[in-house]
Amino acid sequence: MRAVLTWLALGCFFGGLILAPAAKALAQAVAGPQAIMEKPQEGAKPEEKKETAPTTVGPIACDTCIPIETGHFALSTVAALSFYPGVFSNNWRTVNPHADIHTFYMPWKLTYGPTKDLEIYIIAPFITNWVSGVEAAGPNGETSASYSGIGDLTLMGKYNLLPEGDIMPAVTGVAGLASIPTGHASHLNAAKLGMDAVGTGALTFTSGVNLYKWLKPFLVYSNIWMNNPINIYKLGPDPTRTVRSRDYVTFNLAGEYPIPNSKFVVLLEMYSNWTWSNLTQPGTNANLIQGYQTPETVLGVLPGIEFLATEKLSMSAGASFDLVGKNGVKKYTPMLYMSYAF
Repeated sequence: MRAVLTWLALGCFFGGLILAPAAKALAQAVAGPQAIMEKPQEGAKPEEKKETAPTTVGPIACDTCIPIETGHFALSTVAALSFYPGVFSNNWRTVNPHADIHTFYMPWKLTYGPTKDLEIYIIAPFITNWVSGVEAAGPNGETSASYSGIGDLTLMGKYNLLPEGDIMPAVTGVAGLASIPTGHASHLNAAKLGMDAVGTGALTFTSGVNLYKWLKPFLVYSNIWMNNPINIYKLGPDPTRTVRSRDYVTFNLAGEYPIPNSKFVVLLEMYSNWTWSNLTQPGTNANLIQGYQTPETVLGVLPGIEFLATEKLSMSAGASFDLVGKNGVKKYTPMLYMSYAF
């Protein structure tokens, strides 16, 4: 009996030696080729990950370039209070406005990404104008007035035409309506001293490009837009008194510097609009009147600071300063910006 047990143990031992390689091959065949290639070859270099730009809030005045992710929404708003220390004359000088004028401007922007590389957004601004100390009094002796209302809506779309390369910037095409004339711009009440003009009175078609490039450590943005308004409204029954918007070119430039090891980003923007026609012209067009939001020739700067509160919530604070201009108002505007991504 002891001999039988001895031979049985030896048989199991040698059988295991013979069947072990076959069992290993069978296990690999069941697991598939991935299990066989799990271990990288010796001496193979790990794949290098391409460095990406840091996350920022984005500019306030300058439009961004890269569209929002597909299927995502974002809601943002700006609370801005404008002070008007002067008026730009026809020869680029700043003259006395002869009144103390302010504007509270709060646009709400809803952004959506319907497909890859495409973004659409709509902006609905709330506007409050008020003035005091007017030297040229109204029809009943008014020297102060105020008015609140919804301004012109904006509906725009942009599509990423070229991704950012090692040398080339990202390029996005932009097209849409910079102003849909929903704001009050015609049949103004003289007693309101012009404060009830919160719209352009024009349907403005806009097209252009947005650019973006990460020039480490700076993130640089630019907008080049052409704006063509179709003037719709009259000031009143007089057909010669038209609320007139002018063709204009928008050129904006912005730069961001993320502060290392923090959630803060330093922002500096340059904004500008350029027109080439006067408000008043000889002949029948002598009574053309500019709408409240109608851009004039102006160039200014906007320094600010950004704060990335969470992955979804971001905030910015800054102030815009109109430096030079022609045929329009000069204003200084401190502002707060907030955005939430869904």
